[in-house]
Amino acid sequence: MRILVAAGLLALLCGCNQHQPSLSGGKPVDHWVSLLRDSPDPKVRKEAAFKLGNVGSTDPAVLSALCGAIKDGDAAVRCEVILALVKCGPVAQEAVPALTELREHDRNPKVRSYASKAVEKLRSKD
Repeated sequence: MRILVAAGLLALLCGCNQHQPSLSGGKPVDHWVSLLRDSPDPKVRKEAAFKLGNVGSTDPAVLSALCGAIKDGDAAVRCEVILALVKCGPVAQEAVPALTELREHDRNPKVRSYASKAVEKLRSKD
């Protein structure tokens, strides 16, 4: 009996050191990163940005993907990317120049407004 308990405990402990991928919406971050980058459907890209914002700064691939999508062709996707960057917190400081560019030059007033608020929020977290 002791041997079975010891073997079960050993088996349980062996799995504890394995790195589990970050998940959002039950899917790995890589799934959402890929959709944000490659999907032809703006609704899918917007959902991907939202899901990545929920992961936040815990995964380095998230910030990179969001910064890459900040100039998406769809205004709704750009807005969602901006919100996701704000959720990432202080680590999103590297996005401030791109957000400033959006604030000053984006053709969509909602994107300009979101970008302006995001720049203020991220700068206040210095």
